[in-house]
Order: sequence, then structure tokens, then C-alpha cells
Amino acid sequence: MTLSPFSDIAAMRLARDGTISVAFTNGRCATATLGREVFESSSTIASSTYLPQSSRMHLQTTRGDGILVDLPLPTDLAPTQGRPTIYFDQNHWSTLTKAIYQPDRVDDERERLAAERIINLAINRRIVLPMSSAHISETCKQVDVEQRYRRALTIVRLSAGWQLRDPLELRRLEIRQALTMRYRDRRLILPAVVTLEPNAIQSGRIETVPPADANLPLQAQWAIRTMAHIGGIVDVMLDARHVPMISADGWAAGFQRFASFLRDNPTAREMKRRRTHAKFIADIMPELMEEAARAGVTPDEMTDWTLNHSEEDLRSMAALGLFREILHEKLSDGNLRWEGNDLVDMMYLTAAAGYCDHVVGERVHTSHIANGLRRLVLWPGWFTVLWVVLAGQAGETVSDPAVWGC
Repeated sequence: MTLSPFSDIAAMRLARDGTISVAFTNGRCATATLGREVFESSSTIASSTYLPQSSRMHLQTTRGDGILVDLPLPTDLAPTQGRPTIYFDQNHWSTLTKAIYQPDRVDDERERLAAERIINLAINRRIVLPMSSAHISETCKQVDVEQRYRRALTIVRLSAGWQLRDPLELRRLEIRQALTMRYRDRRLILPAVVTLEPNAIQSGRIETVPPADANLPLQAQWAIRTMAHIGGIVDVMLDARHVPMISADGWAAGFQRFASFLRDNPTAREMKRRRTHAKFIADIMPELMEEAARAGVTPDEMTDWTLNHSEEDLRSMAALGLFREILHEKLSDGNLRWEGNDLVDMMYLTAAAGYCDHVVGERVHTSHIANGLRRLVLWPGWFTVLWVVLAGQAGETVSDPAVWGC
């Protein structure tokens, strides 16, 4: 039997100046130094403490604020333990931040009480509030340094390291699953969407953290990797430097033109749906082709799927299927104005709606989601998406659109 390299360690602390402190489970302590500072000069992290017995990490900021995050085990990347998962749109993270730091700025008392309830449930590990790469981008674009720091601190504290898997990867996985099942009669094992897995939050992009020293024990390599990923996310979000978001204005303009075309060339409902479906397929064609290749699907099979089975199979795609429904609804309204940020809102909210227990968002977005759900063939347990806020007594659900500005 191989013992864990951390079986006798209660805590390992790395301070900004390079001091390493180790506290053992028997009460003994040891210190050493790397002889140099270990964080970038712009970093807001003062120290990092690994708590192997509870699989957590405690970060201390240069302002003295503490952040406790959960770390995954290689054998369990998503230990939700039955807790409800609730995805908050960015504007509602703003409400949570105000409830903590400026409660007098939350005008609606019910909204403030609901926020306080959510905060207490998250702190006490009774719910999971995953953060997404959209939350990171929205926070990093904030110009006001103090507001950004408070918002970032609220998100990383209440999410406790839990992440929503990158929608860019998620939609590809759903496509590959559908193609593999239809043409190869094989079901893939998809990874958890709400997870502690390292880099899940941007898994559709590039790996951002170099691998740990291969000479270390495997468990040590895993611990270093998990801490480096979540520590990097926290550090980036707390950084005072403004990072503007890249808006998908070209994408929005293309769909605005198509919506105008549909408005100016009216057809029966079925033909309109065919047209919006064709536009949707054209929009995701690069992903379709790449995932078809990964699934070993031939060009003829890909053509067959696109023409004859795509509409049906999309109903089994919890995120991409709902994305397609919202796209259809927005295109059907020729007077609706498309914005560059619509792509972000649609991708992240549909991913959350497909895989989280609850989603809290603005009235317009949640209305589109609710309408999309009504057009899909649903079964129990797929979606539980409403204007939802936990408040009042434990377990009470409030579905009032007036709450949270929905």
C-alpha cells in the first residue's frame, strides 16, 4: 500500500516572501525558505495554504481577506454531495456583492433578504454557486478598482472553487455524443459540468498552467496542478488591471440581418423554423465538422445527420438544444435588436440551464429560456430553470419574477 505524501501533514503554507511552513498532524512544525518572493509583484495573494486532510486551500490577500476553496480529488472531481447547483448571471453577483459590502444600496428589502439567504447557504456549504469564465471576463473588465475587488472577492469566496464547464467544450461534447450514438451506437461518458476539475472553466481553450515536476509523487503533482489553476483564477480576478471584453459585434450583426430578412419575407411557421435551423447549422458548422471527425463519422453520415436527424438529436442536447431554441425565438422577432454580448449571455445561460438545478437571470433572458423549454421534449430532471431565488425558511423556493430584477 502506497501512503499519500500528505498523510501526516495538516497544513502547508507558502508565504509571499518564499517562506514555507509545514504543520504536521502530530503537532510538529517545520519551516524553510526559497530565498525569493514567489508571487508576481502585481499579485494580490499574500499566502497560500494547502489543507490536504480536507482537500482545501486557503488564500490570504494582501488586504488581509481570506478565501477558502475546495480542491478536487483525482477520484472525485465533482463532490456536490447532493447540494443544489445555482447559476447566477453577472448582474445578480453584483446584488450579492452589494448585500455584503453596501446593503443599503439594495433597494428592495425582499431582494436583500434573498441575497443574505443565498450568501449564508453558500458559506455553510449547503448550495453550490459555480463561477464561469463569463464571470471572470465581466469582472476583469470593471474599471473601478474597489468595485472590482469586492465583486471578485464575492465570487471566489461564494463559489469556493466550483466552476461551470466551458460552454465551448460543452457544446462540442454534446455534438460528439449525438453523432457517436446515432452512427456508432456508443454512448460517451461526459464529464461533470459543475465541477472542481482543474481548468474546466476554460477547458474549450488552452491549458494555462504548466505541468508539475514529473519527479514528484503523482499525488503531489495533482495537488500542485489543482492549486495552481484555482489560485491563478483568483489572482486574475483580484488583479486591479482593467481588461476589456471582446464583443462579438460581427456575429450579432449577421443575425440582425437574418432577422430582418425573415421579417421582410414572412412565411408559415414551419418554413420559418426550417430557415432558423439552417442558419443555426451554418453557425455551428466548424464545430460540427471537427466533432464529426473526432467521432469517426463519415462525410455522408454527416450530411445525413444535418438533413435528417439534427433537429431531433438537438432535443437531447441539454445546452446546445436550448441555445438553438433561443436563437429561433430571437430570430423570429424582427424588431429585436441584437447586441455583441448576446452570444455570451446565450451560451452561458443555456449551458447553466441545461446542467444546473436553478438559474437566476434577467427577465428577458429567463423568458427566452422558459419559452425554449416549452418547445422542447422534456423529461423529469433535465431542466429545473425558472426565475428562482432561495429565501425565507430553509429549502423555500421563491419564483417571483420581481425578485432579483428578473
